Amino acid sequence: MQKPLPGLHHFMPDKVWKWKLLEKQVDHELTLHDYQEIRLSVLQDYHVIHDGITALMQENEAHQATEGIVNLSQPNGDISLLTLRPEGTISVLHHTAKVIRDKDIHRYYYLGPMFRKEKDSLPSEFFQLGVELLGSSSIMSENEVISIGMKICQNLGLRDVYLKLNSFGCHTCRRDFFEDMRKHLSEHRAEYCDSCYQNLYANPFADTQCEDPKCQQALTSGPQIGDYLCKQCKTNFAKVKKIQANLGYQYKVDNRLFKNFAYYNETVFDFVLSHQGQEIVIGGGGRYDYLSQKITGKNIPAVGFYLNMDSVFEIMESRGLFDQPAQVFTVYISSQSEDLEIMMLQIAQELHTQNIKTILSTEKIPLEQDAARALKAQCSLMIIIREDNIREGKILMRNLAKEHQDYIPLGNIIPEILLARKALNNE
Repeated sequence: MQKPLPGLHHFMPDKVWKWKLLEKQVDHELTLHDYQEIRLSVLQDYHVIHDGITALMQENEAHQATEGIVNLSQPNGDISLLTLRPEGTISVLHHTAKVIRDKDIHRYYYLGPMFRKEKDSLPSEFFQLGVELLGSSSIMSENEVISIGMKICQNLGLRDVYLKLNSFGCHTCRRDFFEDMRKHLSEHRAEYCDSCYQNLYANPFADTQCEDPKCQQALTSGPQIGDYLCKQCKTNFAKVKKIQANLGYQYKVDNRLFKNFAYYNETVFDFVLSHQGQEIVIGGGGRYDYLSQKITGKNIPAVGFYLNMDSVFEIMESRGLFDQPAQVFTVYISSQSEDLEIMMLQIAQELHTQNIKTILSTEKIPLEQDAARALKAQCSLMIIIREDNIREGKILMRNLAKEHQDYIPLGNIIPEILLARKALNNE
């Protein structure tokens, strides 16, 4: 049997119920805040994604920033016009730009697979929640978004989550910082590895994730964006910190909190927690007021965040935060005679109208083997149909929970099952 490709998701039922529970909790929290779900195609226009990621970069720096995009190739090997979506923000802006009017506020969220290349250039799939608030440049909007992210994490049981905060400043702050940062990189070229130098020169805010102490020391000694913030950006950042502190959310200011996408401005943040001795970033985001003007021609101030749902799921599972769902009252229907399929299906349909789950025996096997299957499936009742019993106007109902069985009239099947459910559920 061929092994599944690495980096791709395969969820079996023992995982799916947990994912559904996780998604339900997220949906509930976002609905309370009036965020509406949107569903984006997994296939995206390559040029739209490329232009969005590189919108605030110089053209000669774009290649480095887009290496992680997973493009589709035509049969002749040429790159097609499609790419697997690496994130959702750019697509959301393009769709919103078609309908938004001045002073409109849009609150959206999306959940699903994203794709990027790993360091070995192999494609990798990951599940991501994205939350976007479009149309507002106020301090209130970014604090709303940040607090929603924190609240979702805490309500999922990740109560040790905390914030890392930084500010990327406005156009004025960024221009001076970028100039000095690139000057620093050129002067200290020998102190950086090739990857860090190229990534940071393309995007001075890039999160290189390099573990080379030499690179880390050089980066620490380089320019810090916090030293370049204008008066307004400093005031805004101070307000964000004050509001989050008063909401009871722990935060740390990290001047080296960077992002791999260059379109952020002013407040940026990460959601962080400690797990198994490691500090793990499970999500983050920031304000991106300038991006829409670059890629859509419309001025749409915006702020948003993502959560890496794979990381959230794995941490929740390892901490035992998924409560096993309560056993559902289920009826197992077994035929011990030939040509009774229609009757089995009719009984099942009637039970479904009462919201009762059923399992149909699909094979003719000895009764006790069928009963063992019913017990393995955690069924509460077993209906046993035999041709000779039907001629007598009855069927056998076995209460698997109480290890009791009795014959019941054909015309009284549903009422008897409803009574049994009421007794078993202590209704």
